[in-house]
Amino acid sequence: MNRVQGVVKMHFKDKWLWFFLPCLILFSSFIVNLIIGYFITDAIYTGGISSFYLYMLVMGIISLAQSFPFALGFSVRRTDYFWGTVATVAGVGVIMAILMLLLSFVEQWTGSWGVDLHFFNLPYLNEGIAAELLWVNFSIIMNMFFLGFFISSIYRRFGKSGMFTFFILLMLLSTVSVYLITFNYWWGDIFRWLSSHTASELAFWALPFTVCYILLSYLNLRRATI
Repeated sequence: MNRVQGVVKMHFKDKWLWFFLPCLILFSSFIVNLIIGYFITDAIYTGGISSFYLYMLVMGIISLAQSFPFALGFSVRRTDYFWGTVATVAGVGVIMAILMLLLSFVEQWTGSWGVDLHFFNLPYLNEGIAAELLWVNFSIIMNMFFLGFFISSIYRRFGKSGMFTFFILLMLLSTVSVYLITFNYWWGDIFRWLSSHTASELAFWALPFTVCYILLSYLNLRRATI
């Protein structure tokens, strides 16, 4: 446990990567949309918050590349590094999910910031009780980070050839899937199924994917070279 805590402390020493930069990206996007809102009379339903989620994907890639060789250089066990990283991401995910929940409340109380801007409090994503809203944000953060972490672990384990093979297979799988869905006219059924579930319910459906990313990343790192 002490070794896992040591990995958490190692990650949190880089406050710029884990806290300052994601907040900078999130609030920069918000301020830009807020300024636009002052010059537009219509309601604005922006997807600017997606920039934060995309950053979590990138951070999953970057954090492994930067911290894994460093940690092993100080004789940290791979297992301790991995679970320390999971704990770090979970902690950051909880903090950021709470922050975005509070900001969605502020957005409601201020009448969408006085300019009818819907940035943190979006239809569908922010429907439900506070616990459900926290879960949706936390789930997206964890899913995006560990997707990036998994991609980075492929490179760490198999190198450039492994990455090339992975993306070729991913492209082929995507192409075949889109073809089958289009050929069988399943798009309507898919969208109806999605619309019949709340964002909180879909977040639970995404949980198995997040778990797979975590487990596959662990397997890759167990035999990865520095």
